[in-house]
Amino acid sequence: MRPQFQRPHQLLVAALTAVVVLPILGSYLRSGGLPPDIDIFPLAKETVPKPAFSLFYVVSAVIAALVIVAFLVFPRLFGFRRTGSVPGNGKRALPVWFYVGAVLNLASWWAMWFGPAVVAKFSFVPLWWGFIIATDGLVYARNDGRSLFASAPQRTLVLTLVSVPAWFLFEYLNYFALAFWIYPCDQIFSPALQAAWYLLSFTTVWPAVFEWYTLLRTFDGLSQRWADGPHLRISPRWNGAIALLAMLALVLFAVFPFELFILLWIGPPLVLIAALGALGFWTPLRPIERGNWTPLVLVALASLCNGFFWELWNYGSRAFQDEYVTNPNFWEYKIPYVDVLPHFFSEMPFFGYFGYLPFGALVWVCWLVAAHILGLDPDFHLRSLPARGSPPGEIEEPAPSSGAASG
Repeated sequence: MRPQFQRPHQLLVAALTAVVVLPILGSYLRSGGLPPDIDIFPLAKETVPKPAFSLFYVVSAVIAALVIVAFLVFPRLFGFRRTGSVPGNGKRALPVWFYVGAVLNLASWWAMWFGPAVVAKFSFVPLWWGFIIATDGLVYARNDGRSLFASAPQRTLVLTLVSVPAWFLFEYLNYFALAFWIYPCDQIFSPALQAAWYLLSFTTVWPAVFEWYTLLRTFDGLSQRWADGPHLRISPRWNGAIALLAMLALVLFAVFPFELFILLWIGPPLVLIAALGALGFWTPLRPIERGNWTPLVLVALASLCNGFFWELWNYGSRAFQDEYVTNPNFWEYKIPYVDVLPHFFSEMPFFGYFGYLPFGALVWVCWLVAAHILGLDPDFHLRSLPARGSPPGEIEEPAPSSGAASG
C-alpha cells in the first residue's frame, strides 16, 4: 500500500523561504541593497567583473577534484566493500517513443548547430525533450517495461511543471552570485517572448536529470558500486546543525559571492535536506545510515552526465554558427579564480563540472519538497511500479518509505 502523505508542511515552506530570503540579507550586508540587474530576466551581461586567477583557489580545486575522482573510481579506498549482483532487469524491445525522441533530438541538434536561424532559434526545447523521450525509451527497454513515462506518467508531468519554478530558483540565486553565468543572446526574441521561451526551456531540467538517474540504475555495476560503505547516521542534533550551517552559508555566499562561490551549490540543497529530515521524510542521505551511498552518488552522476550534454550542445550552437545569432538559450560562464584551463567543446571551465554533482542533490530534494507540499506521492522507485502491459497490481518489490526516488 502506498504511504499516505500529510498536508503541506509549514517547515518545508519555511525552508524554501529561507533559500529565497537569506541571500537578500547577505546582499544587504555586502552592499546595502539588492544585487545589480535583479529586475532583468534573464541576465544578459556580467554585472561585476570577476577576480582573475588565484593559486590558492586553483590548488584547492585540484585537491577537491582528485578526492572526488578517487571516491568515484576507487570506492574501496573509502571503505566500500564489494557486493553481489542483484537480479538483472528484464529486457524488452525499444518502444516506439524511443525512435520518436531520437529523431526529434537529432533533427533539433542539426538545426541548432547547422540550420538556418529561423529554425535554430527554436531548437533548444525540442532538442532536450527529444533527448528525454529517447532516454525514457532506453530505460523502458533495459528495465523490463518500467520507465518514468510508462510507469508514472502523471507524476512525471508534475515533475515537469515543478522543474520551472525549481530552475527559476537557481537562476534567482545567480543574481546574488553577481552573474556566474549569463545569456548574451537576448536580442533574438522580444523581452516578453524571451522570458516565456526560457520558462518553457526550464521544463526540461528536472525530467532530464531524473531520466539519467533511472538509466544509471539499470546498470548493475553502478547500482552496487557504492551500496555497502561507511555508515553515517545523522542524528536530530546533527540535522539541526546542518540546517543552521546551511542557512549561514546562504547568507555568507551573498556577502562573499566570489570568495565563497562554492556555497551556491551546497547551501540550498542542505537547507531543504535538513527540513525534510526534521520531518522524518526520506532524503538521499537516509540510505547512508545503512551504508548505501548509491542514491546520492548516482543522482550526482546523473546531473554530471546531463551537464556534459548541456555544455556540448551549448558550445556547438556558437562554434558552428555565426556568433550569437541563432540560439537564445546560449550561455557563458563568469566564474572567479579557477577559469585557467583551456575549454574543450565547452563554455564551462573544467572545475565547474564538479558543481554538477551537488546540483543533482538539489534536483532531487526540490522535487521531494514540492511533492510533499502539494500532497503528492514523490516516489519514483521504478521497481515499485507496474511494468507497462503487466496485470494490475503486479509489483516487483515494495516502494521505499517516505518517497524514495531510487529508480
